[in-house]
Amino acid sequence: MHTSRNVSLMKRIGAPVRSLLLGTIILAIFSLAGAPVFADELGELKAQVEALMKRIEDLEAKQTQTAKVAKEAQKAAERLPLAAPQRVVTSGNDNIQLEVSGQVNRAALFVDDGDRSRFFHVDNDNSSTRVRFVGKGRLNEDLSAGTLIEVQFESNSSAAIDIDQDGEAGPNNFTERHLTAYLDSKTLGRLWVGQGDTASNGTSEVDLSGTAVIAYSGIEDLAGGISFKNAATQAKLVTIGGAYNQFDGFSRRDRIRYDTPTLGGFKLSSSFIQGDAWDVALRYSADYQAMKVAAAIAYADGAQRFDFTQANGSLSVLHDSGLNLTFAAGERDLDTRLAGDDPFTYYVKAGYQFQPFDFGKSAVAIDYGITDDLAADGDEFATWGAFWVQKIDKIATELYFGYRNHDLDRPGVSVEDIDVVVVGARVKF
Repeated sequence: MHTSRNVSLMKRIGAPVRSLLLGTIILAIFSLAGAPVFADELGELKAQVEALMKRIEDLEAKQTQTAKVAKEAQKAAERLPLAAPQRVVTSGNDNIQLEVSGQVNRAALFVDDGDRSRFFHVDNDNSSTRVRFVGKGRLNEDLSAGTLIEVQFESNSSAAIDIDQDGEAGPNNFTERHLTAYLDSKTLGRLWVGQGDTASNGTSEVDLSGTAVIAYSGIEDLAGGISFKNAATQAKLVTIGGAYNQFDGFSRRDRIRYDTPTLGGFKLSSSFIQGDAWDVALRYSADYQAMKVAAAIAYADGAQRFDFTQANGSLSVLHDSGLNLTFAAGERDLDTRLAGDDPFTYYVKAGYQFQPFDFGKSAVAIDYGITDDLAADGDEFATWGAFWVQKIDKIATELYFGYRNHDLDRPGVSVEDIDVVVVGARVKF
């Protein structure tokens, strides 16, 4: 402690003063000796004093270097990310690993149906607000088991809003998505039981564009409850969701489902649901030298329960450059339609991913889709849109903006277009 104070003092007085101090010390020694000092003794004394001064200078240098290192360490610490929060989720059973996750997805949505225009505060049904609980346990090296409970809570769902509503669109409560359990074998595949994805669910929605949070083949999720109007009378004709469909299988149902192990990038699935309905699907994904490819195709037989059968599929390709292309199509055979054409649909999207900012990727895309003969024989529905998504990785957030136009041609009727603008954010946890 005294050494530190002495070093600081010597540092303040400077080199010229230290030289003067050296001389003073030598003169003092002459005075105290009271006798002549021989040259060799004087030289030895001088060397000792110089050694002392050298030690003082070394201590000053070390102190300066220590302060520099401490300052650099402080700057480095300031650049480090915040420490991950301590995990506190525990399972009620020590043999089961529990994971809790979810998201909130809110948006402001502007709608113009050709007669009226309104703003809505919505939950984005493209990827709704939800929470999930996943339980996992291992029986042995080959067998594992698990559970999935996932529910959504949408306040004013973007798929349910109506231009004439005064309050929020329902349902204003938790609704089921997944309530299922599974047994998984590395060699034999996976068996699911309970409420969850049927084999064909998602087979029209393969999408590597990075913009699915705001634009994908299920375009009716954004404003599906808004009705087209007769341009002459302003009478409501059919909703966007009634005029367009991507024919994406049986969605989520109470079912039993089996998935084969993945072999060469391929996986085969089949499920059976109540009402003698069943489906089968084939999925594929692979990474090539310069691109990633994902695809799915499905057939669903719901003749007994839903009065239709259908075939559908989708394909998405993402190049290392960020360019991507997505395509989906499907056709439905309606048993209830005695005359006219069966409805069909297709959807195409071109996009680009890039990173202009350090905090996350950007993705832009334009898309176009049609559905013919769905609500009525002769109907021709078309839509196009442009979209932007910006990721902020450190806070698991996506900001998005988009515009979509909806057009319906119906023989003998002049129909108003519907325009939608949306801006919002999805935050995951």
